[in-house]
Amino acid sequence: MRVARILHLMLFLGLAVFYYEFLGAGATPSERAQQGIWWKPAGWARSLDWEILAPLQQIGADTVQARHEGRFEPRSLIPLGLFAAPVAVLTAVGFALFRGALIRAALLALGLTLIAFSYYGWLDVETWQDYGWRWPAVLLATASYLAVFALAPGIVAAARRRARVFQIAGLLAFVLPIYALSIEVTGTNPTLQWNLSPWPTVTLYGFLLFGLVLAVIHLSAGAGILVGARRSGAAGLALGALTAVALAVVLHGIPFEQTTALRLVVLAVPAVLVVALVQRRGATHTPDAVAFLVAGFLILSCVKAGQWHAEWFLGQAREETAPQVIDAIERYHAEQAVYPSDLAALVPKQLRAIVQPHIGWLDWDEEVFTYTDLGDSFLLEFAGPLWVQCAYSPPYEEEVDEAEPGAAPERLEAAWSCQRKPPRLW
Repeated sequence: MRVARILHLMLFLGLAVFYYEFLGAGATPSERAQQGIWWKPAGWARSLDWEILAPLQQIGADTVQARHEGRFEPRSLIPLGLFAAPVAVLTAVGFALFRGALIRAALLALGLTLIAFSYYGWLDVETWQDYGWRWPAVLLATASYLAVFALAPGIVAAARRRARVFQIAGLLAFVLPIYALSIEVTGTNPTLQWNLSPWPTVTLYGFLLFGLVLAVIHLSAGAGILVGARRSGAAGLALGALTAVALAVVLHGIPFEQTTALRLVVLAVPAVLVVALVQRRGATHTPDAVAFLVAGFLILSCVKAGQWHAEWFLGQAREETAPQVIDAIERYHAEQAVYPSDLAALVPKQLRAIVQPHIGWLDWDEEVFTYTDLGDSFLLEFAGPLWVQCAYSPPYEEEVDEAEPGAAPERLEAAWSCQRKPPRLW
């Protein structure tokens, strides 16, 4: 068994290296800094002139074209299936060979990452190339959190058998990165071609979508297991299933703003399946219920704490810090009849020093106001958490069309491009 496990890990890691090089390593920061080089061509999948690869290359190109035209390309399932199937088999074999929750989470994370590689490397090359070296790292990070969230009940059950010091260390290792990523990662990065950092993918998808969905599933399953244990046989299963469905429906607003039948199914069906599997196993139900409830609560509390505090930082920057700069700009305009060419012109008369937006607890060089003098107006911007870029424009009167004598000028009120907190996306 030990030899089989070692061979399996070596094969899985070797496949990961092969996929990374075959589908194309992204450009590194030094390569992106070179004149005229902001992306790195894909790997062997497109650089090798092999006849056997030509159909897959054509399918990839046709899929990109179909996506631009808003239609689905059925043949896209061919390269995805060819490359995802070996990964799925290795992941399943790994689950059979290894019983530990953490090693299973690692295997699942690697499997999900390689499946994502298969999709982006063949069918969405634009994203892979534009984001460069960061995209594979982001896919791995997102898949890792998804795997940990999915197997969190097993990890909780395993942690309960460990010493208290290991439990505390594990809890901190789980909580702190989620909180830090939620409040410290801003949504824009001007050094990237799309001006949108891929790192918020971890928070937007890994936390606020997959994380909250799995939290609700775990909570619903835990409640169903606990309630269903009061009866035996089919009656207990029915009672547990109904409880899981009812709680999933009640909690669906946590991950989703809009209510649809599909979203309710996504939350309720997995919870019911978990209840059925636990009932079928016939073991003591209370430890299973506790593991699912604790896992769901931990995911929910960590993700929400990070989200709420990130929104608080955004509100502080928008409502308290930015108005200081805006008022100074307007005082300068009132005195000089023009807007300043840059913010440095405000010091020291209008401001003792230029205050900066502060997102999160750590100070980053990117946490600055970006000012643009537009002549008769201006634009003040800063990068908020998640994907939000906040921009302020002052009141403005549009010029009157000379072809319409007597027309009153239209006045545009001061406006922010962002809300006080980021709108929900799901």
